Parts: sequence; C-alpha cells; structure tokens
Amino acid sequence: MATNDLSDVTGFVLREFQYKETSKIIEVFTKDLGRISIIAKGATGKKSKNLSVTQRFVKASYSLYRSGKDFYGIKEASLIKSYSKSNKSFDIILYKSSIADLLLRTLDQIQIETVYRLVENTFEAFENASSNQINIFLAFLLKYISFSGFKPNLSTCGVCGKKVSGNEVLFSQSQSSLICEQDKYIIKDKTYLNKEEFAYLKALLYTKSEDLEHLILPKNYSKITRLIIDYTLDKLEINRFSSIEWVLKNTNERN
Repeated sequence: MATNDLSDVTGFVLREFQYKETSKIIEVFTKDLGRISIIAKGATGKKSKNLSVTQRFVKASYSLYRSGKDFYGIKEASLIKSYSKSNKSFDIILYKSSIADLLLRTLDQIQIETVYRLVENTFEAFENASSNQINIFLAFLLKYISFSGFKPNLSTCGVCGKKVSGNEVLFSQSQSSLICEQDKYIIKDKTYLNKEEFAYLKALLYTKSEDLEHLILPKNYSKITRLIIDYTLDKLEINRFSSIEWVLKNTNERN
C-alpha cells in the first residue's frame, strides 16, 4: 500500500510549514495510515485549489501519490470540515496547538483508530462549545494518556490497594494513583485535592466530549491544569514544549 497511489485518505492537519517559494509541507494525522507527510505544491497561492485543505486543524480527504521515500503529493483533495468557529478562538488555537504538538511527538501507530476518534470528538466539542473549552483540552490529555497505558487510578490506593474514600484525597504522579492516609508517608510526591477538585478530575476522565463544556470549573482550576499536564508529560517522558507552556501561562493569568 505504501508504494501505490492512495484514495480517500481522511485526516486532520496537525502542522504546516513553507516549502520552497509557493509550496508547503503538511503533517496529517489520518484514520488509516497514522501520521503522514504531504507536499502540497503551489498551495500558498491565493488561487490554489489546495489552500483550504492544507490549513492547520482542518479535516480533509486526500487522493495521494508517492513523492519520494517519505512524502506524498496531492492529486485531489476536498475539505470535510474547516472548524471555522473554533479556529478563530485564541484559547482554542492554543489548546489545538498543544494537542497537535503532543501527537507529533508521541503518536503510537498501535492506537491510530482510538486516538483518531478522540481527536475527532475533541475537535467537534471545541467547535460546538460556547464556554469552558479548557475542560475539553484537559479531558483530551487524560484520555490520551489513558489510551497510552497510564490511566490514573482514582478509586484505590496505589500502595496497598484499599479503596480511598472521603472528601479530601492525595494523588501521586509517580504511582499514577490515589494514596490513602495510611501510606501517605511512604510516597514523596503527593498532590492534595479537595472535594471539588477531585470531583472535577474524575468528571474530566469519564464525561463524553460533547458534554464537557457543562462541567463547572473548580475555583483553583489552574492547579488541576498543571497536575494533568505534568502527569501527561511525565508518563510520556517528554519535556514541556512552547504551546503547552502558553496554555499554562494563559491559565495562570486567568485563575
């Protein structure tokens, strides 16, 4: 399949950058092939028929041909969804940029279909939400890290296995789990969560994408944002990158 022309390749544009004078290279997360690189010749021209299908964060369908060892070229393409509303929002652009940059660094070919559905649901939720878009972003991180094998345990102690109950809990990043009162002195890294913060964390993990905007933000939601981002990056063994830093900065300034 890799050496032949491809038809009806559907995907999301995660990144675009200039290539020569009038062309660009786009990185596309596709439903069937995972991440692929496409050279879009002449795409930067205002009259180019491929201008709309090579913009970052759009969803499009492509008919492709091989262009060298590592790239495809576009034979034909059609725009499926531009997400015109959400792609005009500064906050959502920050969230989508962080999602795209995370995927470009970590995407595992084994989980293509699952992650593709998550991206699709997330982009739809961003487009339809009128408030609390940060919920959609944080839920994406929690679900993505869960699909990667690091689903946080929010019910039992990571040391002894006993059920953790109460209005106040401790979460350990290293253990990917809650820690009970009896074992809290054994584990060095612990984050205290009050009742409101813990309920919010659980809701992010288990609420459908289309319902996330209705979750009420806790008073100190920047704390949960830092917790989720640090947990995600730690488990994926990557450092903070510029777009995720901007999300943190933006959240801290507003909270």
